[in-house]
Amino acid sequence: MDKAQDILNKVRRIELRARKLATETFSGEYRSGFRGQGLDFDDFREYLAGDDPRFIDWKVTARMNTPFVRKFRESREQALILAVDASGSMRYASQGHDDSKLEYAAHIAAVLAYSAAKNGDKCGLLIYGQQTHFYLPPAKGMKQTLRIIREILSTRTDEKDDSLNDVADEILSTQRKAAMVVLISDFWATTDRRALGKLAFKHELIPIRIVDNRELVLPDSGRVIFRDPENGDFLNVNLENASLRETHSQLTAQHREEWARDFKKLGLDYLDLQTGDDYMAPLRALFSRRSRQFSH
Repeated sequence: MDKAQDILNKVRRIELRARKLATETFSGEYRSGFRGQGLDFDDFREYLAGDDPRFIDWKVTARMNTPFVRKFRESREQALILAVDASGSMRYASQGHDDSKLEYAAHIAAVLAYSAAKNGDKCGLLIYGQQTHFYLPPAKGMKQTLRIIREILSTRTDEKDDSLNDVADEILSTQRKAAMVVLISDFWATTDRRALGKLAFKHELIPIRIVDNRELVLPDSGRVIFRDPENGDFLNVNLENASLRETHSQLTAQHREEWARDFKKLGLDYLDLQTGDDYMAPLRALFSRRSRQFSH
C-alpha cells in the first residue's frame, strides 16, 4: 500500500470514530465549554432611560443632535483553532502502541473539529514544528474537518521544536478575533510562560500535553542506541545503570512539572494524556468543568 492510500485510510478511520464520539458523547460539552457568546454590532437606536451610557455612540449623537446607542446581537458563531506540534519527537511511538503521538493528536483534533462543524462553528489549523508552518484559515463544514485530519497525518515530522513565542505570534497575527485555541504538543521544549500568557490574554487557551509512557520511565534493557528525532544525533546508553534511569525519571518529572506550574499560574485548563489511553473521558471532564465554571 502506498503512503497516500495509507493516509487516506487513516483519515477515514479517524473521521468515522470522531463523528461517532462527537455526536454521541461530546457535542454538548464542546458547546458549553466556550467562555461565552460574543457580541456583534447590529445597529443604532435612540438612547432610552436605563441604557448603559458606555454604549453611546458620540459621533452619531453629535450628528443627530440626540443621544444614540449602539445595539448588539449575540454572535452564535465561535472559532476553534487547533495548533498541533509536528516536531520530530511527536513521531515517536514505543513498542505496543499503534499510534505515534502525532497520530494520537490527530484523533483528538478530529473530535474537536467535528464537534465544531456539528455546532456550526469555524475551525482552523496551525501545524508547527516543521520548516514551514502550515496554516489553514478557520472555515465551517465537514470538508474542513477532513482536510484538518489529512494535513496532520501527512505532515513531515523531522524538524526540531519551534519557539513557542513564534507560534503565539503567528496565531495572534492570523486570528484577530477571540477564539478557543487548543495547543496540542508533547511540550518537551523549553518552558515559556510569557508566550503562553500573551496567547491566553487574547484567546481561550487549552494546552493538551501528549506523552508516550516509555518517555517517562526507561526500561532496564541493557545497552541501547538512542537517536534524537529532532537533530539526528545518536547516543549509546547502558540502561542497566539504575542511577541513569533514576536521573532520567527525575529530570523528566521536573521538566513536566515546570510546564504544569506555568499552566496553573496562568489559570489555564489543560490535559495530560498518554498515547494508548482513552482521551474522551478526560476531554469530556475538562469541557464539563469549563461549563460549570462559566455558568456561575
